[in-house]
Amino acid sequence: MTGRARDMSTRVLFVSPIFPRDFSASVYGVFQRMRMWLDAIQLLGAELDILFLPPSGESGGPDSAGAVARALAEHWGIRSNVVLCEREPDTSSRGFLATYVTPYFLPALRIRPVPHIGSYAAKRQKDAFAQCLARCPDIVLFQRLSATAPWGSSSLGGARGFIDLDDVEHVRFVREITQPPHWRSKPLMYLQVPPLWWDERAAIVRSDTAFVCSEHDRHYLQRTMRVRNVEVMPNAVARVDDGSLTTEPNVLFIGNYSYGPNVVAAEHLISDVWPRVARISPRARLLIAGLHSEDLPSFRNPPRGVEFLGFITDLTALYRRTRVMCCPIQSGAGTRVKILEAASHGVPVVSTPLGAEGLDFVGDSDIVLRDDAAGLAEACGALLSDDEQARRIGAAARQRVRAQYDREAVVSRMSSVLAGGGR
Repeated sequence: MTGRARDMSTRVLFVSPIFPRDFSASVYGVFQRMRMWLDAIQLLGAELDILFLPPSGESGGPDSAGAVARALAEHWGIRSNVVLCEREPDTSSRGFLATYVTPYFLPALRIRPVPHIGSYAAKRQKDAFAQCLARCPDIVLFQRLSATAPWGSSSLGGARGFIDLDDVEHVRFVREITQPPHWRSKPLMYLQVPPLWWDERAAIVRSDTAFVCSEHDRHYLQRTMRVRNVEVMPNAVARVDDGSLTTEPNVLFIGNYSYGPNVVAAEHLISDVWPRVARISPRARLLIAGLHSEDLPSFRNPPRGVEFLGFITDLTALYRRTRVMCCPIQSGAGTRVKILEAASHGVPVVSTPLGAEGLDFVGDSDIVLRDDAAGLAEACGALLSDDEQARRIGAAARQRVRAQYDREAVVSRMSSVLAGGGR
């Protein structure tokens, strides 16, 4: 007993910058991971408070917290008390100071936080976080680094603090600087990397345990930051029934195209990889599925054989008509749930090494890894034409997912770790 006034039940505060505005479309990797943690908290039988930090103007008004709580209960089966605290609107003026000094040089000098962290650290967010702490949580779980910004230098009041680094933030940031779109001042973003690295390390050190998606990320953080309180909690998918791999020559890419790395990957696939696949397999079709696919540049004038499907509600039906999943991801961090989903359906995956980073898949056994457009196209063409190879790789991938990335098992482990404490 800590002396704080509370009943005998556990109370958990979950803080997230990820806001599920539409639960019917909140099915992508980051939302799946959020739901896994919320399911794990529910297994504890805990009282749950959730502090969402949505962008300015997107919370839906003063009555929306109750609506979100009801939607969580209806769609995800999660009962909670929801608090919404919108981030501050961007009111910065234009000019030399606002364009160069404030976002780049001041963070580099540690005078201001980097912009995408600082927008969560205003007085409004700190007050909302303090009000949630006043409910005396036993556990505070932050989803992603930006969720820790309202924490600041304050105490958690005796609660155990955990942070889920779904992506290692500074790694994702560095990789995305190198990817399109490019503009003249973009290299200045490298000035934000050292303070972002220090912010990430500070959050890990202050927490009882920091969670990452893979052993790759854990070893990287241990080596570069000299931290030891990092534990692997992989992304995972639910088991699906076995099905036959289709003979239709369909190649699939799926994602949320409000996420930059998915846009870059889709455009690379459509413009650079697909023409080569079409020459190898003239009957093949490329299926581009996912939210906001109509915003892709190629949507306006799609090449022959490319079909834009938009948001898909029945993923099993989609994978049943997919022969190959191609994942030419070139930036980002964490692990790709889309690869796990395809593998769980027995669909062979062709990916860049970075796209499959952190997943314990064996190249040319559970997955096909290629670096460039020509190699990706050749691998897709081979799987479209070779039934035995496609079935063998798809079946091996499905077994890998069932053995190591089973959702039920991972959620149970999440719950046990929260219940058992940290360091």
